[in-house]
Amino acid sequence: MPKTVRIAKTDIDDVIGLFADLPAKEASDYSLREAIKQIVPAINDLLKKGYNHSEVSKLLAQKNIVISETTLRQYLRDFAPTKTQRVEQITSTSITRKKGIAKTQPVEQINIPPSVVGVSSSVDISSSPTVVVDKQVTSTATIEPKQPYRSPPKPGSENFK
Repeated sequence: MPKTVRIAKTDIDDVIGLFADLPAKEASDYSLREAIKQIVPAINDLLKKGYNHSEVSKLLAQKNIVISETTLRQYLRDFAPTKTQRVEQITSTSITRKKGIAKTQPVEQINIPPSVVGVSSSVDISSSPTVVVDKQVTSTATIEPKQPYRSPPKPGSENFK
C-alpha cells in the first residue's frame, strides 16, 4: 500500500505567498480576435477618417494581421458598446446640441413643483425628499377591461344556435 504524503501548512503558505508575489505574465502572441479587440480604437479612428473596411483589412494584412473584410466588420460589431453602455456614457456626460448645450442632471437635483406632482398645499414638502416622475403619466381613472373580439356571425348561422 502506498504511503500518504503529508505537507506542512507552513510550506503551503510559503507557496501561496510565492505565487501571489509573481508578476503577471504578458502574452507573447494573441488570437486574431484578441488582436483586433486591442486595435479597435485605432480602427474606429481610421473609419472616421474616411477609410473603408476593405482598406483597413489591407492595411492590417501589411502588418501580418490577415483578416477578411466581413470578419473585421463582425468583430467591430461584437466589440461595439452595447445600448446600455452607450446610455450610461451619454447620461454621465453633458450632451452638446446644435441649438445650445443641454446638460444632464443627476436624479437627486431634479426639483418638481408640488402642482405637477399633485401634492396639496397643506403638506409641507420642504423636508420631503425630491420626487422623480416618470415620463409616462398614468391616469387615476379606472379602466374597464376590454372584452375579447368576437367576429360577427356568418350569414345563415342564426338557425344553428
